[in-house]
Amino acid sequence: MDSFLVLGQKYFPYILKGAVVTVEITVGSLILGTVIGMVIAIARLSKHAICSWPAAIYVEIIRDTPALLQLFIIYFGLAGYGIKLDPLSASILTLGIIGGAYLSEVFRAGIQSVERGQIEAALSIGMRDHQVMRRVILPQAFLLILPPFGNFLIALIKDTSLVLTISVPEIMYQSYNVASQTYRSMEVYALAAIIYFGLCFPLSRFAKWLEKLRPPP
Repeated sequence: MDSFLVLGQKYFPYILKGAVVTVEITVGSLILGTVIGMVIAIARLSKHAICSWPAAIYVEIIRDTPALLQLFIIYFGLAGYGIKLDPLSASILTLGIIGGAYLSEVFRAGIQSVERGQIEAALSIGMRDHQVMRRVILPQAFLLILPPFGNFLIALIKDTSLVLTISVPEIMYQSYNVASQTYRSMEVYALAAIIYFGLCFPLSRFAKWLEKLRPPP
């Protein structure tokens, strides 16, 4: 136990620097994923096949292929065509694209949960489609979307560990460096686990609290 504390005092600040990068990736990819997810959700709900079909194909491709493969395509694959992204940008772009596919299903489910009668009533008083979406559908869907959105955020924080493979100095990359130098893998990765737990546990409790706000079915 004493050796673990000594190791922690020496290397914990170094690994904690990786947490800053992890948060940067999480925030960037969450913003990008939210924008993509909302656009894709609306496209999938469109009555026009020219909008709904490409959106559905996008979601299926992303969900049915490994995230690590998608990261390699964006970072290594695009470089072969002259599009060279730095590791941090490639990480945010990849996780944002992946997040967009999953969040689109969350948003679509929330939008579809609004009673059709309320939409028809809004249309009958002269509201346009975009007004119905903004004033009727989205406010009601918001509370339904929040709990799964919170769960997605927790998963996203953990998924940032994938970018270790392209040398982004996040938590796992920093931990791997320390473990390679000290040969104390168990203790080092335990420190990493503590940091991940510190990031995710408050969000997990918050997500559970949000579930209590959901209106009854």
